[in-house]
Amino acid sequence: MSDEADRKGTIRIGVDRTICAGHGLCVMRAPEVYQLDDEGFCISDGNVVAADLRKQAELGALVCPEGAIKLETAE
Repeated sequence: MSDEADRKGTIRIGVDRTICAGHGLCVMRAPEVYQLDDEGFCISDGNVVAADLRKQAELGALVCPEGAIKLETAE
């Protein structure tokens, strides 16, 4: 399988740390995708998520009450 095929369907996590309030709901919903720092704030900014974890990433972003998590197609 080519690198291009491996990347197909991957997404990049974007976290706006200026509005993340540290609720941790993203990690509760998708611990295999999101991580928190020692103070409870999401540190997954810039992480690339494999296609097989896309659904979990979307669920974690969806439950963020601040809307601090944005997902975009990874290149």
